[in-house]
Amino acid sequence: MSWTRKAAFLAIIWTVALAVLLAGTELVLRATDDGWGRTLRLNLIRGRSYDYAVGDLYWAKWRTVRYVRDQYGLRGDCEPPSRIDILTIGGSTTDQRFLPQHATFQSVMEGELSRSAGRRICVGNAGVDGHSTYGHLRSFGDWFPLIPGLRPKLFVFSIGINDADFTSGGPNDFEDRVLGKAGWLKELRVVQLGLWVRDLVSSAVGRRPEYAGHRRVDWRTLDYSQAELGRSTPERAARNAAGFRIRLRRLLADAHAMGGDVVCVTQPHRFVRLVDGKKRGLRLRGESYGGLDFDYSLRLINKVMLEECGAARLVDLYSADFDDGDFYDLVHATPSGARKIGLDVGRFIAASDLIKRLH
Repeated sequence: MSWTRKAAFLAIIWTVALAVLLAGTELVLRATDDGWGRTLRLNLIRGRSYDYAVGDLYWAKWRTVRYVRDQYGLRGDCEPPSRIDILTIGGSTTDQRFLPQHATFQSVMEGELSRSAGRRICVGNAGVDGHSTYGHLRSFGDWFPLIPGLRPKLFVFSIGINDADFTSGGPNDFEDRVLGKAGWLKELRVVQLGLWVRDLVSSAVGRRPEYAGHRRVDWRTLDYSQAELGRSTPERAARNAAGFRIRLRRLLADAHAMGGDVVCVTQPHRFVRLVDGKKRGLRLRGESYGGLDFDYSLRLINKVMLEECGAARLVDLYSADFDDGDFYDLVHATPSGARKIGLDVGRFIAASDLIKRLH
């Protein structure tokens, strides 16, 4: 047998063996899947608790934080899930992994609304570190239907920060470019497992923007010297906002389909500041992308939220009065910042017609 035929024969054998292995793995995963297998890609923590040292992040009377997610992946003490009146949805700024439960904006909001309603208003936290609107859509499709009795009267969408970076291909870039051409591949458990492993490895090796991690910043050392937008920023940010609009509409429809109303919340950040009376951006990636570009993109996203959610359903925290002490980095709140967020959102709901849904 010639070398060419041997190589072809071996290739066929290996291809068949790989196909059998993948098919067997798919069958095993499906046979043992209780439904939660589809949530692998959501970066959920379920039924676990962790202790984090936070003394280097912000000043507080506590030095460690016990972070707990229940068996359904939610944060908070609304048990059973059918007791949840309000469910907050967002990324790490909603998750608040390094704040104790009593200091989260959900806890502050819960106290404020409970006083207004005359009964306990239970606020559940479905914030997940790293989630953008892509992840939120997957949550409605793959996660929330698995939680027994979950029927919030109100959803709070605290979103925008993780959607504003238009330089990224987006967390579903691979799915859009490759799997989008064959949508059925997304339903394969081996594909879902593979994507989960890929994301896990990417996270482990630090493939995240340098400004997105949790670490305390020294405001005195940051370089706020960017004076002009990048040349392509308006076009790229507009295209990014158009995609965000499509996803937000789907999210609103998903929330209404579950029987809940929606409050949208714009997010504050520290990527820009006034220097000698002029807005200046933080230098992030040399000359190509900085805080002004991020802020420009986020303001377009906020405009979309105003148009799609409506003024009567929008809490504009982007324009609220925060100071450096309210953040331990560029986007994540300290206990004082979380308290301001909780009070602002709680008082907005209490003063609106939405409070009637909570009685």
